[in-house]
Amino acid sequence: MLIGDQKFLAFWQKSSINLTQKSARFLLKELLQLAAMPAELSGSIEETEGLLSSFDDALTPDHVFWQDLSSVVQRAFPKETLSQSDDELAHQIHQFRYVISAYQAQWVRRHFPAATDRESLLSYLRPKRMKRFWRRRFDFNLGESSRLHNKLPRKTKEVTLPVNLKIVMGFHTEFILDSQGNFANELDPQGMTLNGLVNGASFNYANRNDHRHRELDVFPVKVHDPLFRRQVLANAGDPFRAPKMIYSRWHSLWDVSYMNKKGHYARKGKSAKQEVTALRRAFVKNLRQNT
Repeated sequence: MLIGDQKFLAFWQKSSINLTQKSARFLLKELLQLAAMPAELSGSIEETEGLLSSFDDALTPDHVFWQDLSSVVQRAFPKETLSQSDDELAHQIHQFRYVISAYQAQWVRRHFPAATDRESLLSYLRPKRMKRFWRRRFDFNLGESSRLHNKLPRKTKEVTLPVNLKIVMGFHTEFILDSQGNFANELDPQGMTLNGLVNGASFNYANRNDHRHRELDVFPVKVHDPLFRRQVLANAGDPFRAPKMIYSRWHSLWDVSYMNKKGHYARKGKSAKQEVTALRRAFVKNLRQNT
């Protein structure tokens, strides 16, 4: 049985009815056993390939299962319990977010082969509905902030990374696309990159960008992130940090503001936010093209 095949989905539907916190945790344990999820991710290509092979190819990035899985996680981990350091299941469930995002990126590559990940993602999204203010229903959204996915070291400007754009589907599925046309992921069977490790995609268990998102998807990072990623982010004493949401140039931390055109995160006279906006506009323009 593979995650997402007909037998699995029938099992999942039957097992996820009237869940309590205890039964939700038990169901998640069964899911992780089926995925052969290790207690701690190593980041090796061999391990990643093995984990991704546990998913059925019919499990698309916008499949309803991802919403169902998120609902089970929400039931299993109320409030901030996903951040408990002594909970092995919480540790694995947090790290499983990176496995899911790696699978979803690889699914797009496999079904829409192209010279770049950008072209593959464009081909996948082009027939779908992008979020617009007049649309009550949509398939994907380019409007979520990409700020947290544009980290750099704070003490030096010697490390340069691509600009990164976030695209979400149902808020749960998340793609991070860099300005060089590559997916950024913490796990990648095609080989990990520094930008992927630092700024990569991670599946969201929350339904929207609210306090529950912080409880399920933000706070657990400090507690449960894989060791190999924590070491990279620590960067030998010059840790990678995201730009700050600071609007006033008189603020003491204006130099590291997302909005500062001359600050630490600026490039060629443009703020990090302006760079992301330009990347988003170019992506939208290409979405409207038929080639």
